[in-house]
Amino acid sequence: MSDFKSDAAPRRATVDIRQDDALIRGSLGLGNLKQEADNAGDGYKKSCCLSQQLFCIPPAIHSISNSTIYHQHIMKMGDQAVPEFSNSLVLAAFNEPLKLEKTRLPKTVPPGSVIVRVLSTPVRPHQREGFKGNSPLSFKPPYNPGDGGVGRVVSVGPDAVALKPGQLVYMNNFITARDDPNTRVLLGIHDGGGPEADLKLFNLWKGFWRDVAVVATENVIPLNEKILINDMGYSFGELSYIQRLSVAYGGIRAANLQAGETVIVAPATGHFSGAVVELAAQIGCRVIALSRSASKLKPLTSRYHRVTALELTGDEKRDAEAIGALVPGGADAYIDVSPPAATASHHHLDISINSLTSFGRVVFLGMMFDIKINYASLMVRNITIKTQFMYTRQELVALVKMIETGVIKLGNEAGHEIVEKGFSMEEWEKAVIVAETASAWGQQVLLYP
Repeated sequence: MSDFKSDAAPRRATVDIRQDDALIRGSLGLGNLKQEADNAGDGYKKSCCLSQQLFCIPPAIHSISNSTIYHQHIMKMGDQAVPEFSNSLVLAAFNEPLKLEKTRLPKTVPPGSVIVRVLSTPVRPHQREGFKGNSPLSFKPPYNPGDGGVGRVVSVGPDAVALKPGQLVYMNNFITARDDPNTRVLLGIHDGGGPEADLKLFNLWKGFWRDVAVVATENVIPLNEKILINDMGYSFGELSYIQRLSVAYGGIRAANLQAGETVIVAPATGHFSGAVVELAAQIGCRVIALSRSASKLKPLTSRYHRVTALELTGDEKRDAEAIGALVPGGADAYIDVSPPAATASHHHLDISINSLTSFGRVVFLGMMFDIKINYASLMVRNITIKTQFMYTRQELVALVKMIETGVIKLGNEAGHEIVEKGFSMEEWEKAVIVAETASAWGQQVLLYP
């Protein structure tokens, strides 16, 4: 079913392995971890000490082959006391530099919580402007940035039955109030726009630009470390791409896409829109990717043979005819991933909807505002329109399973790039500058706390 074009063998070593995880990583047969750490970016090298303190790992240990030692070490981590402090980046006020602050952690993990050592977390293209008060998303200082990432469990609350200390996990930043499913925020990046309940939830669970985080239990997703790290050779940073794919998968599930169907995706060259394209192709769909610049789609079309790029001219008739030539019977679905700026000119939306077959499906996954749609045309063709905000936990778990079984690819083999290998928390200013221009499909800018 995979649309992936590569015969590359699985990699057994990666640059995203730290000395501080040497005992655990070495037990999985990943070779000389000191050399891997030396080859990594400075972001890795500046943040080893804390993990050595947390897990009592001597920096001189580079590889251990005895799997028994691995399991014993996991048990030892379970006996470790919760670290006293977390070091985090805080925006105290707009137009001020972020500051590293120490935050006291609970002495015992409260019910419903997990304490996680953060290993990688993303930096967004809009965050530099956001720290000046110009973000398209809503948050108010004092504020802890950092939305999602990969980590290792330090300790769990008394009600945790599946999560264990030492487990590699994905930290989901889409959080829902336990007593109200209508209260939902994007942890570390968007407070929901101001309702009191949203703000309460947003301010309770802090962002992940920190070395140790307290995370809601339901937002911690186990990752099969043996498969993903040892067998497939993925790095912590490469696994952070799960966040981008999770948003895309929410849209794909909403559209009920099936292998063999044809889906139009527009726009198609950004972080999340490109993720929709690659994911739809990898599950077996034919994808018509629309863009004002077909050359920007070349990284996708060259890697996924089910993706066809179509450059829009702005002429509605010509563009509609071009889509019609590609899908004479009409496409099965259209997923729109438009940013707010597209509201003023949504030519792609009109021609895409008009290019659907009868009983076609439309999913709005973007963020446009006031738009006009041809009511009568939708009705006579039995078109279904559905909006989708983010994804469910069940969908996220299903996505992780597809990655673990090799249906969905990540990393270099999938065309993804960690720009400049990543940054430490002390390098946050450089990271947000680099992130501003790293907006193409597949590019990630990461912090390694």
